[in-house]
Amino acid sequence: MKRITYFVLLLFTKISIAQNIELKEQPKFSLFRASENYEYLKEHEKYKKDFFDPIKFIPLNENKDIYLSLGGQIRPRFEHYSNRLWNGEEDQDFYSQRLSFHTNLVLGKYFRIFSELYHGYTSHEREFVEYDELDFHQLFAEFIIPFKNHSKLSVILGRQELGFGAGRLIGFREGPNIRRAFDASRIIFSKGKTNIQAFYGKEVRPTFSAFDNEFTLFNNNSNNPKLWGLYSQFKIPGFNGMNEIYYLGYQNNNATFNDVTGEEKRHTLGLRRFGKIGKRFQYNTELIYQFGELGTNDVSAFNLESDWHYKLINTNWLWNPGLKLEYTSGDKNIGDGKINTFNPLFVNPAYYSLAASIAPVNLISLHPSISAKPMEKLNIYAEWAFFWRASENDGLYQPPRFINRLSNGITARDLGSQFGFKASYEFNRHLSFDLDLSYFIAGTFQENNGNSENIFHFAPTLNYKF
Repeated sequence: MKRITYFVLLLFTKISIAQNIELKEQPKFSLFRASENYEYLKEHEKYKKDFFDPIKFIPLNENKDIYLSLGGQIRPRFEHYSNRLWNGEEDQDFYSQRLSFHTNLVLGKYFRIFSELYHGYTSHEREFVEYDELDFHQLFAEFIIPFKNHSKLSVILGRQELGFGAGRLIGFREGPNIRRAFDASRIIFSKGKTNIQAFYGKEVRPTFSAFDNEFTLFNNNSNNPKLWGLYSQFKIPGFNGMNEIYYLGYQNNNATFNDVTGEEKRHTLGLRRFGKIGKRFQYNTELIYQFGELGTNDVSAFNLESDWHYKLINTNWLWNPGLKLEYTSGDKNIGDGKINTFNPLFVNPAYYSLAASIAPVNLISLHPSISAKPMEKLNIYAEWAFFWRASENDGLYQPPRFINRLSNGITARDLGSQFGFKASYEFNRHLSFDLDLSYFIAGTFQENNGNSENIFHFAPTLNYKF
C-alpha cells in the first residue's frame, strides 16, 4: 500500500512540475538562412511545437548527428513608382515575388552541405536582380575543425552569401528579389566574441533563364567583379562595445565614374565601433579609406559615418529617436590623374530606401529619424533624409555604384530630401508584413541637369518563412 501511495504522489509531482515548466520559444529565422542550427530539436520537449518541426530536423542515423533540414521563403510584393529616378516616366505598377527552398545536410560535427534554390519574378519586365526563372543562389560545402575552449575553424567553398558589419560595403541585397551571392572560398576562425575571416570570391551575376548563372570562381576569363580580404570582429576587455577592423580588395574590369572609365583595382581599409551605453544609448561609427588605381588614375577616397539612437524606455511606445551623419567623398578635380570618388562596392541597393534612387557615392547626408513600437508585434520607423553632393565636380550615382547624372559643370550641390516610412507587423514566427513608403523631393542639381520630377514609391510586402 505504501508503494502505491508513493507511486501516486510521485506521478502527481511530475505532472505538477511539467505543468509549471514554461516551454521555450523557438529561435527566430535568421537573415542568413545558412547559419540556422536546428540541433535544439533533439530535445524538442523543451520547446514550443511548430508545424514545420518534422522537416527542420530529420535524423538520418541513430545518434542523430547526421540529419537533414529543409526550409524556404515565399515573398510576394506589390510596387508602385512615380517618376522612377526623377525621369518623368508614367507611373509603374507591378508585382514581384521571391520563392526560395533550401536544404542543409549535416554529416556529423565536421562537415555539411548547404544548397538554396531561388526563383525571382516581376510582372512588368525582366529586370536585373529582380527576375530569374530558377537557379542555385547558394551551394557550398563547409568543413569544421573544433578546438578546445569553444573555438573552431571553418572552411567554406562554393556559392554563398557574404555580409559584414553594418552592410556598408558588403551587404546581401535583401531589398530586390535576388539577394547577392559570391562564388567564394572562406576561412573563418571564431572564439567567443572574436571572429576573423579571410576570403576570396567573385560576385554572381544573376541572369534571366533557368540554371544559367555561371560559376566563375575558377574562371580566369570572367569579368565578374572580384573581392578578397580579411575581416575581424572582436571585443576589447574593459572597453564598451564591439570593434571591427578590415581590409577589402576589389577588382572590376570595366568601371565607370564621372569622367573615367577603365579597369579598377581598389583597396579598402576600415574601422568600425558599435554597441550600447547603458539601456538607452546605441551608437555605430565607421571610418573607411580607399586607395588603388582606376585606369591610369590613382584612387584616394574615404567615407565617414556616425549613427546614434536614444531609446526612451519608460514610454508606452518605446520611442527611439536617432541621427545619422554621413560624408562620402567625390572626385575633386576633373582630369587631374586622381580619383577621389568613393566606391561602396557591394552595398545593398536599398541602402536609403526600397526605391533605390541614390547611392552612397559623392554624398553628404543627414538622417534624423524616429522609431516606435505601438504594439507588441508592430514596429514603425520614419526619417527625413537630406542629401548634398560632396564635390561639385562629381556626379550623382544610383545603386549600387553606377553614375546616374554627370556633373556637367553644374555647381549646385543640393540633391534634395527624402521622406521614408516603414511599418512592420509580425503575425507569428513565420509570417510578417512590411509596408515601405518613400517620397524623394528633387534638389537643385537635378533641376539644372535634366528631369527633376519628385519620386514616389510604395511597396507592401508579405513574407513567409519556414
